[in-house]
Order: sequence, then structure tokens, then C-alpha cells
Amino acid sequence: MSSRKIEPIEITEIADFLGATPPFDALDESTVRTAARTVDITYERSGTVMLDLGDATDTLYLVRSGAVELHDASDTLIARLGEHEFFGYPSLLTDAPARRRVTAIEDTLVYHLPASLFDRLRAQHAPFDRFFARAHADRIHDAVQESRANVPLTTPLRDVISRRPVQATPDTSIRDAAAIMQEHRVSSLLITDNGRLVGLVTDRDLRNRVLASGVAPAEPVSVVMTADPWTIASDARSFEAMLSMSRRNIHHLPVVDHDGVVGMITTTDLMRQQVDSPVYLVGEVWKQEDLEGLVEISRRVPGMLRQVVDAGARADDAARMVTAVTDALTERLIDLAIDRFGPPPTAFAWVALGSQARHEQTAHSDQDNALVLGRDATQDDDAYFNDIAQFVCDGLNACGYEYCPGEVMATTHRWRQPLSEWKRTFRAWIEEPRPKSLMHATIFFDMRHIAGNAALTTELQSYVLERTARNTIFLASLAATALDNQPPLGFFRRFVLERHGGEKDTLDLKLNGVVPIVDLARIHALGHGVSAVSTIERFQQLAGGGHMNAGDAADLRDAHEFIASVRLRHQVDQIRQGHEPDNYVAPDSLSGFERRHLKDAFKIVSQMQSALSQRYQTSFIS
Repeated sequence: MSSRKIEPIEITEIADFLGATPPFDALDESTVRTAARTVDITYERSGTVMLDLGDATDTLYLVRSGAVELHDASDTLIARLGEHEFFGYPSLLTDAPARRRVTAIEDTLVYHLPASLFDRLRAQHAPFDRFFARAHADRIHDAVQESRANVPLTTPLRDVISRRPVQATPDTSIRDAAAIMQEHRVSSLLITDNGRLVGLVTDRDLRNRVLASGVAPAEPVSVVMTADPWTIASDARSFEAMLSMSRRNIHHLPVVDHDGVVGMITTTDLMRQQVDSPVYLVGEVWKQEDLEGLVEISRRVPGMLRQVVDAGARADDAARMVTAVTDALTERLIDLAIDRFGPPPTAFAWVALGSQARHEQTAHSDQDNALVLGRDATQDDDAYFNDIAQFVCDGLNACGYEYCPGEVMATTHRWRQPLSEWKRTFRAWIEEPRPKSLMHATIFFDMRHIAGNAALTTELQSYVLERTARNTIFLASLAATALDNQPPLGFFRRFVLERHGGEKDTLDLKLNGVVPIVDLARIHALGHGVSAVSTIERFQQLAGGGHMNAGDAADLRDAHEFIASVRLRHQVDQIRQGHEPDNYVAPDSLSGFERRHLKDAFKIVSQMQSALSQRYQTSFIS
């Protein structure tokens, strides 16, 4: 721990921070400034125990920047706190020793407010007293529960944002920008030009790039802003925002949609999470320096899946969380491979295929991937990329993502080609739709960029969509192949069960449940040039663009969610019992409600398959 004397110039900064922190935001400016003069500041290194079990304290702690974790006597994680959050007050309220160990998990700046100030403010200001009045253990528990209820990991960001964006133009002076931030009591300012986001300024920028660097306050804010900051879509989930911030070590993330800037999300908004959340696991992935560490992290994925399913997450959101961890493991393995084999000799793009590309992985997923190389790639470069692919695919297998039985992996030379060769391959599949190429289409036409040069992936995807849209011969052939997988529903709405082997008398909820819906979404998306890859997003874009009846799209989304949720709960039950998860569900293990709704879902899929067959006249395709 290190501390220092506060200079007068910092009092204003401290007062501004306190004024933006509940319950100080309910106090008048004079009281807040008086409180600011009593503050001591300490800088705690990551890993420092700031308050231990049994410690006595006469201080109210306020996190200025960084993050801390609270653990109880059994080392159970109670909460994770960040900017604008307090700890230490339970001891001040009860005069009892600390019952939580507080550890810095990042380099952390902490404000210390004396107990005398705490007591005086409680006595003089009822809102301040009410804020801290709850018993310490109950209040921590309630705060965590309220955080999960109000900002669950699966909440779309547009539902999390509570205020309109606070913004300025690039020619706004630094002084005026700071005044706007002070007026609105925000720690960041969006810089827009004619409605387009061009930059971002934070309170840290004002300290480091203005005060510390001697930049004149009259200069335009564009001089010190972060130009073209990372953004996230308003329909992205909260956990995706946390993953993006964790991956890039940023604390402010502008939220945008097609109309422009929607608002701002900060780490404080989303800080409290459990240890087995995807955010925590992804953060741990990026700390690992070897395969053994990544394998250890991957072993916690089933526990994460159990947690989110037990918490009531939708199947679509649970699958996105599982896929997010897979993406991180893949990226980290690629980085480790480059560390081992040296920098790539040409541009490349590592792409995920199949369920990973669609964000639809479950507890039972193998790996499907490929490499798109730059236009100048030569045969001599292939040895390098073969080494990279072998390292990554072997690593994924060690992490529990089994090798693809059909060898659709970057280790296969055919699936490790320059962009020009990939275009020729897709053109041949589209123009000459033979059975084997149609089989590949179900995998390769679901493609998503993971690492490397994203422009290569984007160009290939655009090329494919241009050639599939309205190519009726290819689409009809693809539809005929897709219709081989029928929902397991026979006459009189009876289930058609597996007849052989260990799966006898079960429903294959992947092959005959989820896959037919995925196929329907893919065919319609390819036919209308829809760029979305995930099944749910494909239906949304198809309906939004007028390419599919909105009611039909909604029915298929609901059918996909219900079938996938039954499948997912089945897999979680198997994990809980210590069994290897699979896709085979015995109808007798389901409730009457589940059986009825499965039949309804299968009926919807059958009707949509019939409509697809009529549209492309698949009965005439041999």
C-alpha cells in the first residue's frame, strides 16, 4: 500500500467523484466538498489484502478506480466491487471486526473517509443514513441479488442504459468538455460529429492527457480524445459488453444502433458477477501462459452452464455464453501458437464454422474451423500455418472440444487456403450443388471471424452471399438435402423414437429437433442475402427485411428456443449426475407440459418444411 498527501488542486476532483457517488449525490455541494477535504488516498497493488477477517477499522473505503473482491471465512466469493462502491461500513455500523476479506483484483485507487465523518453524515442526513442502514451481511447479499435481477448477464444493453448519451463535438474545448462531464456527473463524454461517434474522453484522459501533459484547457477536446473507440451494439447482451471490456482492458464502452449512439456502459454498471460467469472465465483465459492453464479453465465450463441454466437463462443466451468461452480459448491458443512459431508470413483469418459460428454451442460440441489466408500466400507459407492449425486444434481437443469426425478443421490442407482458392471452392459448391458439396454447405455457410484479419472473412462472406441470393437451383438442392432431417412426429401426433442401440426409445433433439430449424434459417438467409449467422438473428433479419412472414419467424424462434431449452436442461441434468452430456432425451423423462409443447414445436417445423418444399419443388429433385 502507498499513500500520499492530497494537494489542494485535487480536492475539486475528489468532490466531483463523491458528488457522483450515491449517497453523496443526495448531499449539498458544500457538504460534499467538506467531506472531500477529509479523504486519504491509497494505491493498492493487485493481490493486496486491504482488509482481512477480524480486522478492526475506523474507515469507510470507497473504490476510486480498479476492483476488489469480498470473501467470507470459507473463502466464498460474496461480491466484486468497482468504481463508486464502498466497503468497510459493516464494521462502522456494528463496531464489530471485519467479517469479509477484501482483496484488490486490479491495481486499485481507494479513498478513505474517517469514521467520524461517516457518523456525522448519518446523524445529519437521513438519505445518507438510510443508504447504509441495512445490516452488513444482508445488504451485501441484497446488493448482489438486486444487481443480478436488474442487470442480468443476458439483458440486452438497450435495457440497461438508464440515461441519454452525454456528448460534445470535436471542436468543444477541453474546459467545456470537463464542465459538461461535471454538470451531468459522468466519468466519460461521447464525442460526435453530425451524429457519428468519432471519439471518447474519460476523466482519466483529463488527468493523464491534459493535466499531467500540460495541454491547455482551451485546446479542442479532439486533441486528447480516444479516436474511433470500440463500440457495441444495443442488442448485445450485458455479458458480451463485459467480455469486450475485459478483453481490451477498457472501462467505458459506447453503445450504438443503426440510428447512432444510444448511450454508455461502464464496468461499474456490470461489475458484480460470480466466479463461474463467462466474464470471469474469459478473463482467466487471457491470463494463461500455457495449454495446461487453458485446460484447467475449460473444465469449469460445465459448471458455468449449470449455473446459468439453473438461474433461468434462455437456451439462446446460455449457448452464447458457452460459445464466448470457446472463442476466447481459440484466440488465446492462436496467440500462444504465434508466440511459439513466430509472426505469420502473410495475413490470415481464423474462422469458426457450424455451431460455434452461430453462437449455439452446448455442453456437447466438437470443433469446426478453417483458415483463410491472404492473397499473397504461397505454398512455402503452408508449413507455418499447418503448425499453427495443429497447435490450436490439438489445444482445443485437450480443452474438451473433440476433433471434428469429418476433419473439417484448419489442420486439413483443403480447409487452409488463400482467399482466392476459398472463392473458387464456394463458387463450385454453389454452381454445381452435388451431395458432398451440399453436406459441406451445412457447415461452411455458417462462418464467423475469430482472429486475424477480419477483412478476409468479410470479403469471403460477401462473395458467398452475392452468389447464393436468388440462386434457385442451389437453394432448391440445399432445401432437398435439409428436408432429410424431419421432426420426430408421426401419425396422431405421436413421437417417432430412435429404434436402435443405446439411444433406443429416445428423441434426438439435435438432429431431428434443432437442426431442421437451423437449416430453415440458413436456406432463407442465403436466399435473401441476409448476413446474420446465428439462427435467431437470421429469423429476426428475415422478418425485419420483409423476407419472411413475421408470425412464421416468431413461431420458428419460439420452437427453436423451446427445443433447445429441453435439450440443454437434459444435458445439465447429465452433468449434475456426472454423465457425459448427449442429445438423446427419453419422452418419459419429460413432464406432460414439455411433451405437449415439444409436439407443438415439431408441428411448426413440419409445416415450415412443407412450405419450403413447395417453394422449391423439392419433390422433383433427385
